[in-house]
Amino acid sequence: MAKSLVLVNSVYHLMTAVQLGHLAPPGETADLVVTDATPGLQDLVPRLRETGLFTRVIPAQAAELSARYPMNNPEAVAQCFSQGAALLRWAFGEGDPGEYAQVLFPNFDWLVRLLACRYSCPFYWMEDGFSSYVIDFARPDRAAVNRHPLGALLGEKTAAALLYEPSLAMRGDGLVNLPLPKLSRQDGELLRLLNFIFDYHPPREMPPFLFLEQSFRAEKIQGNDLELMRACQRMVGPENFRVKPHPRNVDHLPQALGLSRKVDLAVPWELFLLNEQHRPRVVTVCSNGALTGRLCLGQPDDTVMLYKLYTGKVLWKEDKRLSRYLEAFRRRFGGKNYYVPETVYQLQAILKYLGGNHGS
Repeated sequence: MAKSLVLVNSVYHLMTAVQLGHLAPPGETADLVVTDATPGLQDLVPRLRETGLFTRVIPAQAAELSARYPMNNPEAVAQCFSQGAALLRWAFGEGDPGEYAQVLFPNFDWLVRLLACRYSCPFYWMEDGFSSYVIDFARPDRAAVNRHPLGALLGEKTAAALLYEPSLAMRGDGLVNLPLPKLSRQDGELLRLLNFIFDYHPPREMPPFLFLEQSFRAEKIQGNDLELMRACQRMVGPENFRVKPHPRNVDHLPQALGLSRKVDLAVPWELFLLNEQHRPRVVTVCSNGALTGRLCLGQPDDTVMLYKLYTGKVLWKEDKRLSRYLEAFRRRFGGKNYYVPETVYQLQAILKYLGGNHGS
């Protein structure tokens, strides 16, 4: 009986893992590893176990490994690999994994790199949003860990990347890109599973326009995102506008500045999109959440991307491959309720067209 090990570090990974477990052919089983990389993710372990979807659901410690052993520090990398077996025992505690036919993983982090030293089976890289389309994480000059003989093992054992839109991949790493089945709102059993796992309840209210915030302030990136929020609020009207805060921005600054009332949405954005017939028009600088709705769901909801109006020093301005990806994404979905204004005047015209006629 073929058995897989599936690792998840975020709610996005978990939704993909649940979908794969739900669609697995008879006889194929999997153990699920839920790490502590995202605060609160391991709170879902009891409900995941209750579904019976996975043979075992194993909590694992991964966050401390990343903090303790910087991957671009050759001495720290060597130390981590020298203690690999002991660190794996510590990370898994009493839930030590068994033997597997394949390992599915979403990030090139320490936990999966140490597992690559342990297992000889093929590894499959599972999508982590748009970075999976543009970044070769195993490239030797990317980090010291990739130049270590044991650090190179994960790249060598990775058989393919599993992506929701393989045709958009432009990493240049030579990996085969295989399609992931998109999440479908027509799959009632999948929706029931996800709603149970995340204890989904519809939000009490949702505005016509929702701005998806990013973690710029948490990352100390200075830019004009607050000014863009204010401009959008003015264009559509305060009563029609809210800001969904990013979990890493603990200051709740948009609320403090009067740009938004609290948004009652504690579940994954993709799960909200799957459940609700009436969804807000999304505005964002370049939030992964605004892209994943189209990547993993294939839903053409109204989306306005403001990255061409943003002034901060961010990756998509520095990395030509990422810029090409965003342009390819725009060409792939442009004209299907997907808008990328290049001026404030274009933004105002788009928001007016989408029903935000509030004046200037």
